[in-house]
Amino acid sequence: MMIRTPIVQSNGKSRLNYSGVSVAPAPARAPARSYGAPVANGNKTSNGKPRSNGKRKKRSGRSRFWSPWKLIMYSVLFGVLGFLYLTHVFQTQSTLREVQQLRRDYERAERLHTDARRNYDRMTGPAEVYRRAESLGMVSGGAVDPVITINN
Repeated sequence: MMIRTPIVQSNGKSRLNYSGVSVAPAPARAPARSYGAPVANGNKTSNGKPRSNGKRKKRSGRSRFWSPWKLIMYSVLFGVLGFLYLTHVFQTQSTLREVQQLRRDYERAERLHTDARRNYDRMTGPAEVYRRAESLGMVSGGAVDPVITINN
């Protein structure tokens, strides 16, 4: 079985792939060229950039994202955000204590009002009025409206 693939040894002869099947070299084709692209000439590639001499660029020890000034700025930003968060937390706790104190004061005032209202109702209620009237010597006149009895 013959498989066409671009895997070719440097001398142009085909070699066996890892499965033991003979691999034929790919046919030579002319490189595709887009309209308006510069032509390769001299020491430049088809896109106009100089060719690499095979050496890698030496990368600096620091990464692109974590430069020292960015690290300082992020640290200051996180510090300010942390300060704002802690200020918010302490302000919220202070407000909560104030609300709880106001709630206790309101409940105490409501309890005092309820007690005063109960005492007033007890003093002006019908049972107290009848008791005081009897102590002053007044006689009950009975029911104001007589009871009507209907015989069938």
